[in-house]
Amino acid sequence: MKGPEEIPRAAGDDVRLRLRERFSALRAELERLRFETDRRWEELLSRLSENPEELLPEELLRAPRETGPLRRGRISLDAARRLDEATDQVAVLSRFLEECLGHASRAILLVERDGRMEVWKRAGFSASSGSARGSTLPDDPALDRVREGFPQALPEGNAISRALGAGDAVEAVIFPFAVRESVAGAVYADALARARSTFDPDGIALLAFLAGLAVDRLAGRKLVPSPPLRPPAGSPAVRVAPTLAAAENGGGVGGPLAAPRGDDRRDEARRFARLLASEIKLYNEGVVREGREHGNLYFRLREDIERGRRLYEERVPAEVRGDGDYYYEELVDVLAGGRPEAMGLR
Repeated sequence: MKGPEEIPRAAGDDVRLRLRERFSALRAELERLRFETDRRWEELLSRLSENPEELLPEELLRAPRETGPLRRGRISLDAARRLDEATDQVAVLSRFLEECLGHASRAILLVERDGRMEVWKRAGFSASSGSARGSTLPDDPALDRVREGFPQALPEGNAISRALGAGDAVEAVIFPFAVRESVAGAVYADALARARSTFDPDGIALLAFLAGLAVDRLAGRKLVPSPPLRPPAGSPAVRVAPTLAAAENGGGVGGPLAAPRGDDRRDEARRFARLLASEIKLYNEGVVREGREHGNLYFRLREDIERGRRLYEERVPAEVRGDGDYYYEELVDVLAGGRPEAMGLR
């Protein structure tokens, strides 16, 4: 028989046990809702990528008729049509650079190669000026931010402009060039002193957005241009080249921005693994810091890490998981700061 002092203790243990069970059930339900929300967002983004005209108000695609001061961030419908009617990636990117010259003095498209930004093509430079195709940019904090998806305004006399042979620029910007939710390169644009008043970074940003969508859609499209951008019957005809079969590039993104074939599902697995690792760090910053110092992150975060592992294995097909342990790699990068020994496993 329990003594009087043991009865409150037993009652307290029972309450704690029930609370723990309820919180556990609540957490599981919140996780289910979160991943259901993620799934619905992915479906929505997929539908919108197939019909990008749904993303842009009609007035953004109309050529401005106003006179007076420059209206920034405006592109013409003709510019959008030129991108849309391109039948291969090189044509899209070349036309994109040409359209940039309506908003800047010069433009350069950079592509990511082995961790460095490399010049692919330039527009607005004389034959003897500017950096040559294939030349690479030195490491720069602004480029690191661009790789993370953040546009950068560059001051006069900046190192990137000088490296590109554009040291005479009085203003410049560099934007991420994104395809399929990942940064595949960057676009640099600048203004010379005589054209500073017409420099329009917002217009270039919108063109980069549309060009990224055009590249993304090339593999699966059936009509060129797509119906919403095709001129109405009776209007001057737009010359359209025959559609290139998607099979030519394996149904994926080819050309200068191409990634190795079969990378799509691996990239998706890696992004999901990074999301899981980032969430663990977000809610356990103090524990992560201590775990790094003592080299025992796994011991301190084992429950969260294994829960993430289960979610990763439920989401990622076995054949993709067989290519590499992306979840562990992202744990090392995000939690351990790139130091495997801090995990305390190997």
